[in-house]
Amino acid sequence: MKIIFLLIAIPLVLARELSVRVIGTLTCHGLPAQYAELQLVSKKVFGGDAFSRDVFTDPSGLFQIAGYIDLDAPSWATIDARIYIWHKCYEKPYEQSDPCYNWFEIGIPKLFINEGPLAQKTWDLGEIRLEVPKKGQKLDAC
Repeated sequence: MKIIFLLIAIPLVLARELSVRVIGTLTCHGLPAQYAELQLVSKKVFGGDAFSRDVFTDPSGLFQIAGYIDLDAPSWATIDARIYIWHKCYEKPYEQSDPCYNWFEIGIPKLFINEGPLAQKTWDLGEIRLEVPKKGQKLDAC
């Protein structure tokens, strides 16, 4: 009986919620990067994949993306949250006829990973100029 109680109680003691919220603006050669796709993804330190959210920038290039996860792990454990951005903005404007998407990822600092289901701290990325090549940027296979 004690073993059953412990098996039920341990996950309840370890369970907690972590959340992330990121805002910003995407531009391409000084114009809003309309309808670029962003994905918020995280991997738990214990237990595999976590949340995944998709959003698109609005006509002004603005985006807001948030997500939370129930984490069944010790209080010191955290998540590895990242934003992936897919876009069709190229360094040289004449290259924009390519049907393939550029994409890159941005790691979210631990400072902006919040306790609880609603993020209290928001990471404002400001303006991201997509025509400027990013470290690790890749071109999707078409």
